[in-house]
Amino acid sequence: MKINGKWVAGYIRAMIIPDFNGFSQVVTKRLLPTFDTFGSEALKHGQEWFRGKTERLDPLDSDQSEAVAHFADKAMDETLAFADMLVAMYFASVGLYCVGLFHLFEQHFTDLPLEILGAHTYNKPMKLKEVTDWLKADVSIDVTVFPTWPTLDELRLVANTIKHAEGGSAEALRGRRPDLFIHPAAREGGDSRATPFQPRVRKPLFGEDLYLTTDDFSRYVEGVITFWSELADAMEKL
Repeated sequence: MKINGKWVAGYIRAMIIPDFNGFSQVVTKRLLPTFDTFGSEALKHGQEWFRGKTERLDPLDSDQSEAVAHFADKAMDETLAFADMLVAMYFASVGLYCVGLFHLFEQHFTDLPLEILGAHTYNKPMKLKEVTDWLKADVSIDVTVFPTWPTLDELRLVANTIKHAEGGSAEALRGRRPDLFIHPAAREGGDSRATPFQPRVRKPLFGEDLYLTTDDFSRYVEGVITFWSELADAMEKL
């Protein structure tokens, strides 16, 4: 069966790439910015906690001033703990969006043969490797040599690590990107409390052990979109 490469290229540009642009825009412009004010939110949390504990205490009363001072120290602890929790949720959220990005890619990629062949040859989506093998054998396009393929493979490892914690994917990812397992504060040498290296991934879905940032998410989005553009260009040349 001869493939209409121009039609496939048009389908990719009109139906697939816009999904990733839309996903990226919502995540980076609407969802992740909610964490931009975590510092002021943590401070507000600490202040409200302090007021709740001291509203009936008189700081000028010698018998109560010691309690006020105690609660002031505790309020600082509450502020820092709340800030740490928000930062952890930021890392967890970026991780979840990376998982979503990879699975959106996987769903489009494994469904592509059905769209191309009109479901005459395959009656269900194929696995990732089956599609790459099919493209190479039947369409003469080897996507694994595309410049963006290593980024997609890294994103696959990221998604699997976030879902399954320690395992083969985490080990492979650690070999490629050990920096992702180091808290950004420790990478920059700023926060001495940040653990510089986690030997075992335990709770990535709670924002621990694997630290992905907005820059990482944007790099993966760029890689995915560029991959689809590369595939559309290759299809157009058939």
